[in-house]
Amino acid sequence: MTTRAHENTELWLNNDQGFNDILINAVEQAVYMEITKGQAIVDIIQRLPDLTPDGERWMFETIQELVEENYNEQLQYS
Repeated sequence: MTTRAHENTELWLNNDQGFNDILINAVEQAVYMEITKGQAIVDIIQRLPDLTPDGERWMFETIQELVEENYNEQLQYS
């Protein structure tokens, strides 16, 4: 079951330029082995505001999924 917080997390990280830059930059650091994927997730969470612009909490699990998805995609094309 998809929750509103999950949908908001995915929406904002994929569609807002500033939030997407945070995601992509952290994943890129993991791809180039400057940090681990786990550290990338922590870095993303630390750089995000407390709530999404819609007032929902950021979902750790969704961020984890997006990191994994983008990591695999960047690895494929690097």
